[in-house]
Amino acid sequence: MLLLLLAVIPLAGILRYARLRRRILLEEMGSGKPPPYAKWRDNARLAALTIMVIATAKPGFDPQRNSVSQSGRDVVFVLDVSRSMLAEDASPNRLNASKNGIRDVLDTLSTERVGLVIYAGNSNILCPLTYDYNFVRYMLDQATTRAVDFGGTVLLSAVEKSIDNLLLEGREGMHDLIVLTDGEEHGAQNERVEELLEENGVGLLLIGVGDPSAGSRIPITDEEGQRTYLKYEGDFVTTRLKDKELGELVRGIDNATYQSVGASSFDLAGLYLDYIAEKPASGSIGDQTYVTYREAGIPLMILALLLLITAERHIITKAATNKVISSYVIGVLSGFYLMTPTSAVEPWVEERLTDALEHQKAGRYSEALEAFTLIIEEGGSKQMDNNQLATLAFNEGLCFLAQAEAQASQEPKAALGLVMQARSRFLNARRMKPDFDRAGQRLDPVAQMIADYQKQISEAEQRQQDIEEKMQELIEMLQELLKRQIELRNDVPSRSQQHRGPASQSLTSPQDAVAKSTRFHSDQLDLIETANHVRIFMDELDQAMTPEGVDAEQMPVSILSEPLQLITEGIEAQDRAAEQLRKWAFWPDARLQQQIAIDKIEDILDLLASDQSEDWDEGDWEDWEEDWDDMEFSDSEGGMNASMEGQGDLAAGAEMQALPLPNYSVEDILMEEQGSLQFRQQQRAVANKGKVEKDW
Repeated sequence: MLLLLLAVIPLAGILRYARLRRRILLEEMGSGKPPPYAKWRDNARLAALTIMVIATAKPGFDPQRNSVSQSGRDVVFVLDVSRSMLAEDASPNRLNASKNGIRDVLDTLSTERVGLVIYAGNSNILCPLTYDYNFVRYMLDQATTRAVDFGGTVLLSAVEKSIDNLLLEGREGMHDLIVLTDGEEHGAQNERVEELLEENGVGLLLIGVGDPSAGSRIPITDEEGQRTYLKYEGDFVTTRLKDKELGELVRGIDNATYQSVGASSFDLAGLYLDYIAEKPASGSIGDQTYVTYREAGIPLMILALLLLITAERHIITKAATNKVISSYVIGVLSGFYLMTPTSAVEPWVEERLTDALEHQKAGRYSEALEAFTLIIEEGGSKQMDNNQLATLAFNEGLCFLAQAEAQASQEPKAALGLVMQARSRFLNARRMKPDFDRAGQRLDPVAQMIADYQKQISEAEQRQQDIEEKMQELIEMLQELLKRQIELRNDVPSRSQQHRGPASQSLTSPQDAVAKSTRFHSDQLDLIETANHVRIFMDELDQAMTPEGVDAEQMPVSILSEPLQLITEGIEAQDRAAEQLRKWAFWPDARLQQQIAIDKIEDILDLLASDQSEDWDEGDWEDWEEDWDDMEFSDSEGGMNASMEGQGDLAAGAEMQALPLPNYSVEDILMEEQGSLQFRQQQRAVANKGKVEKDW
C-alpha cells in the first residue's frame, strides 16, 4: 500500500500545472492582476491523500509481546442422547444437565482440541477435533434425541467412531473420552470397548448421570402435543442409573475412571482436571511469542477527512454546510447517490425520501423501490424539479441493478428484466438532467449485462432442448430393450410347456434343449450389453441435468437416481436369468428373473413418462425415493408365481396414473432440505423404533 505514495508526486505536478493555467487564463481575459490563489488548499489535498495511504497500510503502535501456552491434549465428549436421558431426576433433565457439564469444561479449556460425538442405538459425529470452542457449543445445542437414527444405548458404536474417525495415530496417551450416560442398555459389548481403549491408548472418564435407586419416568410429547410418559408393554417405563454396570465397565481398563454424579448438580470441569492432573501434555509452554499492536488507521482517516473538508470549504455555503458534507460522506461510503434539494418540498416527501434511502443503504432494495414508487403515486413528483427527479430515477436504477445481481446466478430471466428496468431508469435520469454523468456512465455496463444475461438464457434454453432430445432418445432405447426382453421371455418355455410330454412341439430332443439353451443364453447376454449401454447413457444424462454452479454431491436427491437404481436392479436380474438359461431345468426360474427385469424397465418408463410435461432440471425425486425405499421385491419363485397367477403380465395389471413433479428450483430444494432436517430426523426415529425392542 505504501507504493501508492508515489502517486503524490504526479498529483502535485498536476495541481501546480492547474494553478499556472488558471493564472494565464485570467490574464488573457483581461481581468488585471489575478486574485491570489490559496496554495495551501492544494497542499491540504496532498496531505490528505498521503495520510489516507498511510492509514490503509495499517500502521500500529504500542507493541505488546504475548507468550503462547499450549497443553495439546485431545478431548472427545461422547454424549448419550437416548430417550432415557430425558428423565427429569436430574435438573432440568439428564441430557441438559450433561450438556451444562460439557459447557463448563469448555469454559476451562484453552488450547486442547475438542470433538463431540452423540450416540444412542448408533452414533454420529457432530464436531471433529477443533480449537473453535464456540462451534462446539453451537453443535452441542443441536444434540437431541432425534439426531440419531436408532434408539437404544450402544456405547461401542460411539467409541469405534471416535477412534476411527477423530483421533490421530501417533498420539497415544494424549486422547481422552469423556462419556456422559445413564448406562441404560449398553449390552454385552463392553469387552470390545475395553479392547479398543487399551489398544489405542485412549483414556476414559465415564460419568453416570441419574438416580440409581428411585429412578424417573421418561416424559414424551404425543402427536397432539400433549405431555405424557413412555410406556412399554402397557406399563410406564422407569429408568435408573446403571451404576453397577458402569462401574464394571471401567474395572478392567487401566486408564479409565468412573464417577457417579447421581441426580445432583456436578462440576464436570473439576472432575476432568483431576482426571488429567498427572497425565502428560504435548506442546510447549511459554516458548512461543507473538506481538500485538494498537491500530492507528482510524485516527489517521479522521484527520485526512478533516483536511479534505477544510480544503473544499470555499465551495460550501454556510446554509448548506451540514447537509452537503453528510451527503458527500455517506454517498462515498454507501455507493449510492443522495439528492440535495434545490427547491422546497413537502415534509412528507422529504420523510419518504429519507426512508427510501435508508432502505437502500441497508440493502433492502424492494422496500426502497416501494418507497420511491409511493412518492410518485402520491404526487411528490409535482413538487420536485428535474434534478431531484433525475436523482430519484437514478437511485431506482441502482436498486433494480442490485436485485438483478442477486438473482443472476439462479434466475437469469428475472435478472434480465430487472437490468432492463435499471437501464430505463438511468436513461430517464439522463434525459431529465443531461449533465448527469453518473447516470450516463452506467449505460454501457448495463448494456453489457443485458447481452450477458441474454447469452446465459440462450445457452440454458439450448441445454434444456438437448436434454429433452436425449431424454426422448433414452425412452426409445428403453422401449426397444423392453420389447426385446419380452420377446425373449416369450420364447423360453414355461414349466407347463416343459412337461407336456413327447408330443410337445417346443422341445423334442435333448439336442434341441442344448441348442436352445445356447441361443437363449447368447440372446440374454446381448440384452445385458444393451442394458449396460442404457445405464451409461442414463448416468451421463443425469450428470448433464445437474444445474450449473451446483455441486452434484450437494443436490438433495439426484434427478435420475431412481431410474439408475432400477436399471441396475434390472441388469442384476438379467445376469441371473442368463446364468439359469444355460440349463434346461432352470428355464422357469430364468423366466421369473426376466419378468423382474421387464418390470424394472416398465417402472423406469412410467417414471420418465410422468415428467414429459415438466422441466427436468427443476424436478424433485425425494418423495419417490422414500416410497421405493419402503418397497420389498421378492425374487422367489413362489412369490412371483403367486403374483402372476391371477393377473398375467404385471404391467397390464399395475398401470399407474403418473403424478407431475413439483416445479421447484434448486435453491428452493436446498432451502426445503434445511428446513425439514429435524422433521426427517424425527420421522426416521419413529420408523426405526420397531427395529429396537427397548428404543429408549
